[in-house]
Amino acid sequence: MNIALALEYIPRRMKELGYGSDYYIRFRHFVLQPSEKLEIDAYNQFYILVEEINDASVVSDFGLFDIAEDKTNEQTYEHQGEIKINNYSNRINHIRFIQVIPKHKPITTPKE
Repeated sequence: MNIALALEYIPRRMKELGYGSDYYIRFRHFVLQPSEKLEIDAYNQFYILVEEINDASVVSDFGLFDIAEDKTNEQTYEHQGEIKINNYSNRINHIRFIQVIPKHKPITTPKE
């Protein structure tokens, strides 16, 4: 996936989920030091991986992205829930996402 494809995908995906255009997006660029691990709580958000990464893995409640993993038949670019990023390189690694944050609509009570 790349940024252009992600920006085309996000509106359709959010509409499928019932949010329409009620969401914010943020570009997230994580810089992980050698062997660094990072955990992100994204239970009410979506993280869309916008480029393939080498020597690192992204594991979430939605799935796995790890080019080196040979026991999976699918790489997942959309992540949600608890996201664990592991840079298993001995070099700095850059991991880029688009974070999609649905707007929470206020609950209204019917007037009597």
